[in-house]
Amino acid sequence: MKKLLFVFAALLLCSLAHSQEGEGTGSYAEFQVIPRFEFNPYFTPGHSGDGSSGSSLGNSSVYTLLEGAFGEHVTYTVSNHWFAPDPSPLYTGTLYSNTNNWLDIATVSFNFGGFNFTVGKDCIATGGFEYDEWDVDVDYVTVGEKPLIASYLWYNLPSYQWGASIGYDFGEHTSLKAQMLTSPFGERPFASGLYSYSLMWKGNYGAFSNIWSTSAIQRPDGRCEWLVSLSNRFGLGDFTLGLDWYNMVDVDFGLEDSPCEFIKGNTIRPVVTYSPAEQFDCSLVGNIYTRLKGLYDLNAGAVVRYRPIEPVQFHTAVGWDYNTKAVSAMFGIKVNFSVFSL
Repeated sequence: MKKLLFVFAALLLCSLAHSQEGEGTGSYAEFQVIPRFEFNPYFTPGHSGDGSSGSSLGNSSVYTLLEGAFGEHVTYTVSNHWFAPDPSPLYTGTLYSNTNNWLDIATVSFNFGGFNFTVGKDCIATGGFEYDEWDVDVDYVTVGEKPLIASYLWYNLPSYQWGASIGYDFGEHTSLKAQMLTSPFGERPFASGLYSYSLMWKGNYGAFSNIWSTSAIQRPDGRCEWLVSLSNRFGLGDFTLGLDWYNMVDVDFGLEDSPCEFIKGNTIRPVVTYSPAEQFDCSLVGNIYTRLKGLYDLNAGAVVRYRPIEPVQFHTAVGWDYNTKAVSAMFGIKVNFSVFSL
């Protein structure tokens, strides 16, 4: 697989060079610097002295995003995560596949007819609409290291991996993707010899849209864990109703026989969004986690986002956790600085 990817990358680079020699029709490049700052206080009744009450910087971060194309058939994306409240894991995890690091996405794609071929570092094709957003746009609302609005799976799964995918668009409404990436259950990409294999169906059918996927993720013992996601959206005027389901609850780390492990169960994620104008939207979000013994945990929250001018977003949110009865709030700002657009 590693040799195949190297050959595929070489072919892409050759075609990239060839496309640069042409007239350049459709070529462009856009580079953004995206800082996000948040203040996230949280409180657990009756536990003010044990660390379960306090504050954090939430999803405070600095990202850069480079997107572009060489001609009509070759596109590329590079997304970097340069800063976080605790930035050291971004850099100590550089050569590891069981954690996310400073390089989220680095892909080159070929597009011919309805087919598209992608190689590089990409997100595992799973998780539905929650995974469709850039990380810098995701609202955590945490109690310590526990997210209340983002799901546990999104927050903890090392989803950015190296590999390749092939997709096909059936007209304007349906697309299918087959993907092979390195596995988050392996410590080192490629060297571990572990991979994840995914199939994803995206549909947009008027008021209804969906992202359904299944992934077989290899473990060190040779077995595969099956990760299934069914994500659905219904548009009703200014409202969007969403319901996502994952067959996993969370990811556990620090195990003796594997760098990480799925916690099996169900994640049910209802979302209601109201978007009366481009400058404003608000959402109600729930995360219901169940296992064989019944309810595992439950979180609920609300988010409000306001964009007075195009590059600036102010946002605030509140969240509540059933198990600990903790309440959390978040206030923040995000700015998309366009450095250049060619």
